[in-house]
This record gives sequence, C-alpha cells and structure tokens, in this order.
Amino acid sequence: MAEELDKLKVLNQEEVNILYEMFSHLVTTLNKYAIRYACSGGTLLGAIRHGGLISWDDDVDITIEKEDIPLLLHLKTIFEGLDYELVKVGKYMKLKKDNLFIDIFIIEKGVYPQQQYQKYNFEEDEYKPYGKAMFGSIEVSIPHKSIEYLNRTFPNWEDEAFIYNHRIKGKQKISLTKEMREPYLPTEE
Repeated sequence: MAEELDKLKVLNQEEVNILYEMFSHLVTTLNKYAIRYACSGGTLLGAIRHGGLISWDDDVDITIEKEDIPLLLHLKTIFEGLDYELVKVGKYMKLKKDNLFIDIFIIEKGVYPQQQYQKYNFEEDEYKPYGKAMFGSIEVSIPHKSIEYLNRTFPNWEDEAFIYNHRIKGKQKISLTKEMREPYLPTEE
C-alpha cells in the first residue's frame, strides 16, 4: 500500500517542508495584518479530510476578499524578505518560491471571477464567519460551513478523490484508503 501512495506523490519531502513553511509564514502575516482568508480547493479538502497536505497535491490554495488585495500588495516587501515572490497571475495571485507556490484566489462576496471556478462559488451563508482547522501544525481559517460546501462542490469527497495537480495533467478518480487519508507532513527539525 505504501508503494501505491508513494507513486501518487509529486513533491519530495524537502518540497513539502518548504511548502508548509511558506504557508505558515503566509498565515502568520495575514493574521498579523487582519487580512481575511480561507482555505479552498485541495487545501480545504486537506484540512478537513487529511489534517494537512494531501499526498498527491503540489500547492496550497486560499481565497482572499477582493477589498484586502491592496493591503496584501503593500506587504510584498515582507514576503520578499522571506525569499518569496508575490505575483499577479490573471485574476488571482501566487506566493512563489522556486517551483513551489500558494494560489491566492481573489473572491468578492464568495464569488470567483474566473468562469471555470463558478461551480465553486460560496453560497451566502457558507463562507463567513470563518471557522478554524488544523493543517499539520498550522491553525488555518476555513469557510464557515465547510462540510456543507464540500458536500455541494465535491460530491463523495469523503470516500473518493481525483488525482490532479499542476505537474501531472489529467484527472484520475480513486477510492480513498485509510493510508491515503493521512496528511503529507513536514519532517521535524
């Protein structure tokens, strides 16, 4: 079973360690400056279902309110001081370090501006007030009604997964095993 899971992994342990460190720095900075965010996509699934990074994921996804983007951009030098690059990519942003990144999706009143993400829009009472969950050892913000949101947008999310990431094209549907539900965690230093 471990071999099957290892075949799904696209990040090595060093990359996982860096991605968690990036996410921790981002969450700390967002909290310090009262920038509202919530985990989304695979990161929300990871926080709820796995307690951290999904083994076959290769990035972190969050949403930020459109009105908080000017403040986030003002903090660009803080991220540069941590050796990260904050860049705008079309209608969203990325926090990057080498080939690793955190997608920062910009939403307005729970709605994504990208046409391809419309099915992931939040219903009125799903998004706020934010809840909390653990992503590894990082306490993160999650949408208010995360379970209801996941049930609506990712049917069968508790038992099935789609293997999809930025390094492997295409999607593969799998049934989750107990081992696959374990988070891909950073190593202790």
